[in-house]
Amino acid sequence: MSRTRTYRTIAVLLVSLVVLAGCEALSYMPGTPRPRWCDPTDTAINDGHSAAFFATYPAPKAALSQVDCQNTANYLGIARDYAAKFPTVAAAQAAGWIQATVWTPGQGIHFVDPTRIYGPFDPTRPNYLQFNGTAPTSALMGMMFLSDSGAAPPAGFPGGNDHWHNHSTPLCYKANSIPYIVGEGISNSICTALGGVNTDFSSEWMVHVWLPIYAGWDATDIFNNSHPAAV
Repeated sequence: MSRTRTYRTIAVLLVSLVVLAGCEALSYMPGTPRPRWCDPTDTAINDGHSAAFFATYPAPKAALSQVDCQNTANYLGIARDYAAKFPTVAAAQAAGWIQATVWTPGQGIHFVDPTRIYGPFDPTRPNYLQFNGTAPTSALMGMMFLSDSGAAPPAGFPGGNDHWHNHSTPLCYKANSIPYIVGEGISNSICTALGGVNTDFSSEWMVHVWLPIYAGWDATDIFNNSHPAAV
């Protein structure tokens, strides 16, 4: 074999090794299937909220690239492990979390870390947790990330399937109360009667992240607006 041909053979082998190494690096995890939510079947823009709640997202959700799938899975794995420290309302309250909202169908009760009410966004550490009730034994069902980022949502998770929403209509806010968000879309007179003040929170952007399996439901889009078991 000529020296030139030998060099070409070596070059081809090196390229093949680089390609194979790249494929391995881009795989989700060796021997592990991609999380189902990396290939969402619920691809609708805006997650079920009305368009008035959302920034403008240019396209429906889509399958994540291997890199975005792995990076998002890594972030959410750390976030899930953090949230798992508070499996019940009692555990969250013992750690200082406070009830932020009244019950919302499909979303449960939101508890907030009072040291991080407004963010900033940390993909590994939710600042709100969602429970399926207010009893001490009520179970953790999901996480919420909230960031007071102004006129637009934060960059968020890799891949762009996390469609953030805000509340463009005022929320009835009751200072120094638990919960402190007591209503939405209600008149000033009713809010006043409840002891609150209708307040603009439109600069605050949120995205829900459901735990991979809760109450028998394995999320095909982990960023869904609501959870079918939270009724």
